[in-house]
Formats: sequence, structure tokens, C-alpha cells
Amino acid sequence: MKRRVSAFDSYYIIDGVQTDNTPGQLLNDCMACPEISPEDGAVRETIVDEIVDPSPTIARYDFSDPMRYTVPVMERAGKNGNGRCLYPESYARRRIAWALTETLWLKGHFSLEDIGVELSWSWDSSPLGNMAAFYRSAESAAGYLFDLSVKLRGYGFTDAEGETGIDVRTSVNGREEETDGNDDEYDFLDMKSGEEVTKRYCWVSDDLKCGNRLLTDNESDWLIYIPFDTCDFRLGGSVFETVAGISGDPAPDMADPDYFMDCYEVIRELVEDGVVVAGRTVGPGGLAAAAAAMCGKDSGINMDVSGIEAAYSEKNIMRILYSEIPGVLIQIRDDDYDYVDSQMLLQDLAYYPLGHPDRTLSGPGLVSGRRPAVSDILASLIQSQTSEGED
Repeated sequence: MKRRVSAFDSYYIIDGVQTDNTPGQLLNDCMACPEISPEDGAVRETIVDEIVDPSPTIARYDFSDPMRYTVPVMERAGKNGNGRCLYPESYARRRIAWALTETLWLKGHFSLEDIGVELSWSWDSSPLGNMAAFYRSAESAAGYLFDLSVKLRGYGFTDAEGETGIDVRTSVNGREEETDGNDDEYDFLDMKSGEEVTKRYCWVSDDLKCGNRLLTDNESDWLIYIPFDTCDFRLGGSVFETVAGISGDPAPDMADPDYFMDCYEVIRELVEDGVVVAGRTVGPGGLAAAAAAMCGKDSGINMDVSGIEAAYSEKNIMRILYSEIPGVLIQIRDDDYDYVDSQMLLQDLAYYPLGHPDRTLSGPGLVSGRRPAVSDILASLIQSQTSEGED
């Protein structure tokens, strides 16, 4: 009896068009050690499916208390949602970015290029559109890993009824113990070129370099938000959409892996140098959920998001609070603010100070009102000067 190949090695016809590559071929391009192709005689299936688009609707939210959605969003985060099949490309990239961002907080000496990932799809193959969504998620994941220069160390597929999700596991390819500081680099002979190459030692610990809860010992500290992509805030495929019972927004179009790499490099250096005293990944549930988890019940902050509103010309506060663009929240000392500012400017990275920790609060609050745009300030100055001249 001939062995049938997996979903990775099957051919796909999506919306009547034959794909050029199997998912396995796409993912193998990112593998440190590529998987072996199916042996001769194995039966390659042809999977025929079509793309299912989300139903167009008008999104309506309760703007009277934007933060009231935070608790149900946090309770729902991590559970299955249809956004994974409706927006498979964005979902795959977000899952990878969230997992990589989580490594920022570890104690160690490593960079993004030292990290490898394993991907495992638990995917219901039965409903219409799900296998087309699987192919698109695998294709997007492969492209994102390739652009990030992050090595894939394995992948798997489980046909799971009623489930659609991707599990991402990370590992750092380095020594498990700390170096003494005198052997950060070593020489080895490249077997392909025959040349001696200098590489850097890396090491990692399971311990965290900084905590993930807001510290209230110094209320002059800053809580800063850094998104790790340049895309606009969108709610498609988010936990918020499921909780609010709405749809109609597209998913975040994550298409700037170079920016992610720059963000990772700068924040990792700040963490390793001890500048970041607390940090948390902005993942499922978005900025509001990350801030609530960071504050807990014993501390809080009144978040001023007017700078984000102005920078993105975004009038929908729900998008800013609950869009799931990968990013981080970091707490730094006031004395380090100028240094952090200079590092961000050096790499041309956007960051948004949200305010200061407040031990009298329980959880995050929201400061309403937008700061005037630069054009508004200039117009006011011109009008003032004109008025003075007329006098």
C-alpha cells in the first residue's frame, strides 16, 4: 500500500489556480536542515479549495467606555477564533512575531539571528476555505521567516476538528551557561569555503532579565509603547472582534520585517543593559490587554494615546487599543529617557510615551483627547504672528 503524503507535500488548487509550490517546499527554504521530500511511490494528493472572504458588515462599538472590553478580551485571548482562517497571512505573521518578541525578556546574550522556531498547525481541514487558508498561512509564515533570517527548525500538521491555530516554539542556538565576558567571540573553519570565520558566542537562561509587571517604586518612571511594524491599526482577526461581535475591518498588513528586526535589536540591547526595568509583549488583545496584564490589580496608569492618534491620523480609539500589531510595553527610569530617545532616533523607530505608573490606581485608564497636529500648531503660530503684525 502506497503511503499518502501530508498536507505539507500535497499539491493545491485554490480558486481554480494551481499553486507553484507545496507548503513543504516553501517552508523548506527556511529550514536550517531541510526536510526530506516524500520518497518515490508516495501518493501526492491534490487539495482543491477556495478562499472564503469575511462577510462585509458595518462595525459599531461602544465608545463611551473603550476600556470596558479589556477584561472579556483578556479572558478570550488564546481561544480559537474564525479570524485565523479569514486572515491567515496576518495571523501567521503575528503568531511568529509574538513568539519572537517574548524572547526579548530572557536573561542572556543573543540576537534575533540566534533564534530558531518550530511551527505546528492544528487545523480543521473540513470546512470550505480552511485548507486554502492553511496554504496561505504556510506561505506567509515561510516568507516572513525568510525575510527575518530566522531559521525554521521543524514544522508539523495535525488535522484537528474544530480547531484552527498555529503553535510557535522558539529556541536560542547557544550555550546554556553565561560566559565570563572574555570569550564573546570564537573562530571556526567554514567547511564550505575553507576560510576561518569569527562568530559570537550566545547564551540564554530560562530566567527573565526584567519583570513583566509595572513597578510603582518610582512614579517618575515612563511606560512606553513601541509597535514592531509600520502597518496601520486594524481589528480584523482580533480577539476584540470576537468579543464585540462585530467584523468588517481588515487585518493588520504586516509587511515590514526589516522594521521588526530593527525594533528587536534596539529593545534587546536595552533589556540586556538593564535599561528596561519591566516589559511585556503586546500580543492577543492588543495594547489594552497588555497594559492591563502589566498593571495587574496593584498598580495602574492613565494612558495618554493622543500621540498615537496624531501619528497615525487614527480617529477610531478601538483600533489603537485592541489591534494586535506585535510590539512591546517597556518601563524605564526617567533618568534613562534621553538615552532611550537617542537609541530610537538612531534607528528611526517610532515610540509613544503613555505616562507614569500610579500606585493609587488599579489597572489602566485612558486619557481622552487628541494632541494638536503639527499643522494645527503651525497654523496657530502663523495666525498669532499675523494678528500681532496687524496691531
